[in-house]
Amino acid sequence: MKHWKALLSRSFREGSIQVWRNKFLSGTTILLGALILFLLNFVFSIQFFADYSIRNLESRADFSVVLKDDFDAFEFDALRNELGMFDVQTQVFEAETREDVEVPPRLHIKFKKLEQVQEVFEILKKPRYDSVVGDWDSAGERDFVNIVGKLLNVREGVSRASFWLILLFLAGGVLLAFNTFRIVLFSRKDEVFIARLVGADPKFIAGPFLVEGGLLGMVSSLLAIVLFTFVLKQIEVLPRGEIFLHLWNDIFSFEILSAGLVGVAGAWIAVRKYLRGKFGE
Repeated sequence: MKHWKALLSRSFREGSIQVWRNKFLSGTTILLGALILFLLNFVFSIQFFADYSIRNLESRADFSVVLKDDFDAFEFDALRNELGMFDVQTQVFEAETREDVEVPPRLHIKFKKLEQVQEVFEILKKPRYDSVVGDWDSAGERDFVNIVGKLLNVREGVSRASFWLILLFLAGGVLLAFNTFRIVLFSRKDEVFIARLVGADPKFIAGPFLVEGGLLGMVSSLLAIVLFTFVLKQIEVLPRGEIFLHLWNDIFSFEILSAGLVGVAGAWIAVRKYLRGKFGE
């Protein structure tokens, strides 16, 4: 235990010194990493905004079905039982007269999940319920289904684009860290070879580089979070408070940890070449 504690202590000390020692390279890496994470935060924000907007529309997504004046109560109960299998709210409006216009009874359906719209309509159009459902509004159904389909396509498209952009930015972060440490190690490979020559353990050699990579990644993420929060405050068309709370609760802590791990991974990929093989290669 003492051995590991001493190794970690030395790695953090030496890694911090290396960050300061390579000020220009470290600063450039931090800025480029912050830019990648800044753009990644915008991807998360757009994804959340799309979901947030669709959830708001879902809360207002409703459709009214005309009922027959003398509908069969038994069949109507069966219809409501079938609709109860879906995440919908139903309410019956009695027949009424509005400005000398007779309005027939209606079943008001409020959808909580837009994905279920088509299935609910298929139930309403079953021949079994012809004695319950009155004149079917085919044009209204078509318009409603088209709007819902477009909203679901937007959600799916944003989710797919977000997935690939996240992978792209993660790969870019690893490559950035890898190239940074290739430069660092190229100028300091003699130190690594001397450490190997005197019998230093690979963990002893690699530790400071791994810590340096982790520090660069975490500092980049912190800088990206500060910059993103400042820019977000200036964008009034977005629900800034909801986006920030979402990122604060679900993204930022994971982002800091992931950025540190990406820095460590890049440093390890670069340094492992010098931990094995012949001296001077």
